[in-house]
Amino acid sequence: MTDHRLAAILVADVSGYSRLMGADETGTLDHLKRSRRDVVDPAVRVNGGRIVKSTGDGILAEFPSAIAAVASAIDIQAGMAKLGGPIAYRIGVNLGDVIHDGGDVFGDGVNVAARLEQLAEPGGVCVSRAVFDQVRDKLALEHDYLGEQQVKNIARPLKVYRIRAADGYSPARRRAGGPRARQAALAVVGLGLAVLAIAGAASFWPSGRPNPPPASVADATPASTAGQGSLEAPPLSIAVLPFANLSNDQNYDWFVDGISDDLITDLSRIAGSFVTSRSSSFAFKNRKVDTRQVAEELGVRYVLEGSVRRIGDQMRVTAQLVEASSGAQIWADRLDLAAIEIERLQDEVTGRIARALNLELIAAESRRKSGGGLEAIDLAMRGWTTLWYRPQTSETNAEAKSYLLRAVELAPENAQAWAALCYAHTRDAQFGWTPSRDEALRRAIEAGEKAIKLAPRDADAWYVLGYARRSAGDVEQALHLIEHSVALNPNQAAALAGYGHTLTAVGQATKSLSWFERALRLSPLDPLRAVWFYQVALVHLVLGDDNAALDWAGKALAANPRFPSTFWVRASALAGLGRTEEARAAIAEYRRLLPRGSVAWIASTVPGNATFEAQRAPLLNRLRPLGLPDT
Repeated sequence: MTDHRLAAILVADVSGYSRLMGADETGTLDHLKRSRRDVVDPAVRVNGGRIVKSTGDGILAEFPSAIAAVASAIDIQAGMAKLGGPIAYRIGVNLGDVIHDGGDVFGDGVNVAARLEQLAEPGGVCVSRAVFDQVRDKLALEHDYLGEQQVKNIARPLKVYRIRAADGYSPARRRAGGPRARQAALAVVGLGLAVLAIAGAASFWPSGRPNPPPASVADATPASTAGQGSLEAPPLSIAVLPFANLSNDQNYDWFVDGISDDLITDLSRIAGSFVTSRSSSFAFKNRKVDTRQVAEELGVRYVLEGSVRRIGDQMRVTAQLVEASSGAQIWADRLDLAAIEIERLQDEVTGRIARALNLELIAAESRRKSGGGLEAIDLAMRGWTTLWYRPQTSETNAEAKSYLLRAVELAPENAQAWAALCYAHTRDAQFGWTPSRDEALRRAIEAGEKAIKLAPRDADAWYVLGYARRSAGDVEQALHLIEHSVALNPNQAAALAGYGHTLTAVGQATKSLSWFERALRLSPLDPLRAVWFYQVALVHLVLGDDNAALDWAGKALAANPRFPSTFWVRASALAGLGRTEEARAAIAEYRRLLPRGSVAWIASTVPGNATFEAQRAPLLNRLRPLGLPDT
C-alpha cells in the first residue's frame, strides 16, 4: 500500500568508503559497525526517527519534523568526533513530500536529501531551505548559505545551507525528561516559538521591497495603547494573522505558519510600513476573531488573513486584505499550485502575495489622501501611484514628477521620492518625453545616487539606478547594480526582469529567459508585464526565433497596445518571416506613437556592449526598408 505524507528525510554515508575499504577492509568494517551501534542508530532513535534502510556505508532515516532530523544529524557528527577513527559521515537533510510503499520511502523529498548529502563535507551537514527555515530559530546552530546549487536529476536549483552546532547547543538538555517530554517540547516549539519579525520604514518603490530597518521598530506602537483611540493607526500598518491549515494532515502546520512568517518579513520591507511582530499576530492563532477587533487591539489599518488546503496533488492558498475601519475586503486572491517542491511552493506563495499587497497597500493609502495638505511621504506615494497605475504617457509622468519634486523639497531626506524621481526621469529619456535625453538621464542618475546614499540597503534604489545606468549605455555597471538589488531582495519582480533584460544587453541573452520566468511567476498580472513581454520578445529576436518573438510581442500588445517599443520588435520579426506589409504597418504605428523614433533612437534606447550591438545590427537593418529613418 502506498501513501503520500510530509516527512523530514536524513541521508548519510561514509566519505571515501571504497578507499578506506581498499586500505584496511577489516578495520574499516569494524569501525563502521561501531559507529552505527554507538553513535548513528542511538542518535536517530532518541530523536524520534526510524532508519528506513541501510546501504552498506550509508543510511536513510525518516523523522516527524525537521527539528528532530537536524538534531539527529548534529548528534551524529558530534558523536563521531568523540569516537575518532577513519570514518567520517556526510549528511543531508530535506523536508518534503514522500511516498510510502510498505516500509520504504520514495519521491523528490528523498532525492533532494541524497543530493544535499553529496554537497556536504566529511563530518558536515547540509540542509535545504525548507529545513533551515524550520530550525534556524529553534536550535542553537551556526550556518553558511551556500547559494543555489544545481544538482543532478533535480530540475530547479537547491538553496543549500551548511549547519553546525553553536555555543549553547546541548543535546542532553534538549532531551531532558525523556521521549514523551521531548515530543511535547518539539510540538510546542513547532507551533509557537516566537520569532520577532522585522518591520519599519525605508525607501519604497512599487516593484519590490527594500531591506528592513532595526527590529525595534516592529513594536514601536504597543498594542496596549493602540486600541485606546488616542493615536491614529500608522499609514501602511498591517497585521498578518496566522493562516489556517484546512488540510487533514496537521504535519502541514509548519508550512502554513511559514507562509505567515515570510509574509510578515516581506511586508515589513515596504517603505513606511508598520507590520506587527510575529508574537503579536500569532496570539490570534486558532482563534475565531473579528478583523476590526484585531486591528483595534494591534493598532493597524489593515488585516491580512488566509488559509491553505491540500486537495490531492494541489495546494490551494487563499488570502484577503481587509480595511479595518470599514471591514471591507479590498483585495483577495486564490492560488492553486502543485504540491511538489515544498521549498519552491512556499517561496512562490509568499512572493506573489507580498508583491500584490505591496501594490495594493500603496494604492489604498494613496486613495485615503486628498486635497492640498499632503506631506512628503504622501506626495511620494502619490507620485509612485501615478507612475504605476496610470497609463504611461508624458502627461502622467509630468504629474508624477510634480508630486515628487514637492516631496523632496519638503523632505530632502525622503529616499523613496528620490528613487521615484530616478524612475520618472529615466522614463522621460526612454520615451522621448524630454527635449534633452542626456539631461534627463543625468537627473535620473543623480536622483538614484541620492536614494542609495540615503538608504544604502534599499534594494529598490539599487534597481532604479541600474535602470538609469543601462538607459545611459553603461550596461556593465547596470548589471552590477541590478545584481546587487537582486541579492538584497530575491523576490523583487521588476529587478528580476531588469536583470534578465540587462543580461541581454551584455550579450548573454541565452541566460536571460529564466529571470523573466521568475519575475512573471512572482507577479503574473504586474503593471509592468507589457514591458517584460516586449523584453522577452527582444530576447527571442536576438536568438533568431522570429516566431517566438512575434508571439511575445502579441502578448505585450494585448497587455498594453500603446507601448511603442513593442512595434519595432514586431516589425523586425515580421520582416524576418517575410510578412513585409504587416511589418510596414507595425513601423507606421511605432512612428505614430513615437514620432522621433528612428534606427538611431532605437540604438540609443536599447544599448548594449559590443556583442549585443553585433546581434542588434541585423535586426535594425530589417527596419530601414520598412520606412524607418536612420535619424
